[in-house]
Amino acid sequence: MVVKKPWRKILYENQPYPDNYTDDSFLRDLRTNIKPVSMSEALWGATLLLEEFCTVVAFVLVYVYLYNEWTQPESIFTVSSIFTALGFILYRFVYTKDAQVNLGHDLRTLLIFMVFGHLFSPVLHTLTDTVSTDTIYTMTFFMMVIHLIFFDYGVSAAIVSNSLSLSAAIFASICLASRLSSAYHSFILITVAVELFVLFPFFRNKIKKSLYVIGPLFLCDVYFLMSSSVLFMIVFILTGVFINIGCPVLFVRYQKYKSNIYGPWDEAIVDDADVINSEHNK
Repeated sequence: MVVKKPWRKILYENQPYPDNYTDDSFLRDLRTNIKPVSMSEALWGATLLLEEFCTVVAFVLVYVYLYNEWTQPESIFTVSSIFTALGFILYRFVYTKDAQVNLGHDLRTLLIFMVFGHLFSPVLHTLTDTVSTDTIYTMTFFMMVIHLIFFDYGVSAAIVSNSLSLSAAIFASICLASRLSSAYHSFILITVAVELFVLFPFFRNKIKKSLYVIGPLFLCDVYFLMSSSVLFMIVFILTGVFINIGCPVLFVRYQKYKSNIYGPWDEAIVDDADVINSEHNK
């Protein structure tokens, strides 16, 4: 009787076993669901989605107030500019370094946007003027859904696309700009869109404290929705509760049905040296 040598998990030596042979030790390293998400992690993660949803609702409210002429465009421009200036001061002088070096570049960017915004606002105002209003609203809805789907919520996933998300939001703002009464109204709406969808995410990523942002933003949306439509206010509150409470509870509850299998057959993951050094220096 020939006794076979014990099987070893190597490739550099011929063994008297088939190529697809594995023994019982091969499954000892089997792991399932290595990193379950806790309830607190799920709640804080859902807060990021609620923030962007509230941002989209705030932009739509600005359009509604401009379209119905419930307020002067100068008032919206003044309020949005004040909050943008305060956020810029905190962003540059508190949360980042070399503020004086970047200040000149920021002022040039602001000047270019103001000049070209005023010059091209008549074109943007009439760009989709021949399209029916129902089609405009439908395109805006789908563009905002695309914006929310592909927005970067801090999760490393293939579906994340900052360029697609931003392009969808700007395209939606251009579509709505054609429904306003004048080119100046369109300029105000485009300016608010840039502030909310371009500048505001940078500020949120720096402060790292979602509660300080989501609380005032959610209350402002509720207040202005209550002034315009009680029904939409109720729908907005229920949607916010479902996003920030219902979805995390369902996600954590149904994790037990998930079966992600990890083992020695997985591809090797090489850690980035820069990440390792940064974590070591903390």
